[in-house]
Amino acid sequence: MSHINYETDTPKHYVRTDGWLKAAKEQKNVVRRRSKNIPLRYFTFCAAKAIDVFMLEREGILNRSAKTGRLEGVYFCEKNDEDFGEIAELIGPTEEGFRGEFEKIVLFEDDEDTEGKSLLDEDENLHPDHIHKKLQIKDAHDRLHKAFPFDIINLDVCGVMFPLKKGVIPPLLKSILHILRWQTESKFSNTHKCDRFTLFLTSPINRDSTNQTAIQQLEDLVRKNINTIADFQAAFAQRYGHDDVHQLVHENFARFFCVALPKFIIDLALRQFGWRVTCGPTYLYNRDDRWVENKQYQIMHTVSVYERILKRPDMRSEDQYIQAVTQLVNNPVKWVDKILTPERKQELEEDLKQIINFRNSRST
Repeated sequence: MSHINYETDTPKHYVRTDGWLKAAKEQKNVVRRRSKNIPLRYFTFCAAKAIDVFMLEREGILNRSAKTGRLEGVYFCEKNDEDFGEIAELIGPTEEGFRGEFEKIVLFEDDEDTEGKSLLDEDENLHPDHIHKKLQIKDAHDRLHKAFPFDIINLDVCGVMFPLKKGVIPPLLKSILHILRWQTESKFSNTHKCDRFTLFLTSPINRDSTNQTAIQQLEDLVRKNINTIADFQAAFAQRYGHDDVHQLVHENFARFFCVALPKFIIDLALRQFGWRVTCGPTYLYNRDDRWVENKQYQIMHTVSVYERILKRPDMRSEDQYIQAVTQLVNNPVKWVDKILTPERKQELEEDLKQIINFRNSRST
């Protein structure tokens, strides 16, 4: 099976237009109130074609500098060297790009090979290749950390969140926790902290490729909420027709995952970093497995708004948590495959063509 062509991929574009674009417009309004001198700051795994970036520019959410002609406040991560160069040509500069594996960049820590060293060392050519590669990751880590905070973070990941051999808290999830910490601690150039940001999270869902211990722990956490939070239990039973988590795991693993993973992140964001999370829409659609004939997996997209708890000092953290996770269950999952009528697909295909034409006109 061939790779996905994002220039013609209508399920993904439905999520962009129905979910990402609406949320980005709301975040843009927050930015306007914050400061006219600081553009909206956007971090993305945009892939080589950068459809999301040019959609947001076309809508006036991202802006180009009149002096440099470059998009302002846009940062990207890409591990493929060829794709990285293509993205940099489109939206650059390369100083705002981070080449390498996202998890390795975010989770980098100095060791005896890199302590006190950097790519800017005068004698960098004397470093052995393996140390030079480590220093490249260190440089990307330091630059990415300094780029925070962001107004919109678009984590459009490729692999499953809990791989079979990566442990219960895998590198990708650890990276998300680092991002939440950096969002909490970092300041904009006007010395103000970020009070509100929007997170787009994409994750493939494939039960056969997911760590079974992680599934069990997520199941246990959802069951605990059902047993201790009446509102959550009622919402769960109303949504799924029962309150048996194990039954939902076996009936519809994708639906279970759409509750369990965001709920887990909501808990960490609230209790560890002081962010209240308001869940927006969750989207699901099917993909054909490239390696196994007649088999499918699902893609999940979530849209969430994070706000500092200090804006609601009247609510206890437990009340905030109950409100957020209950809302998560109450929000219906949008099965994109069922929504895409032939007419809607045609509209999305036409819109993709217009974005591509817009991109080509801006990059010439």
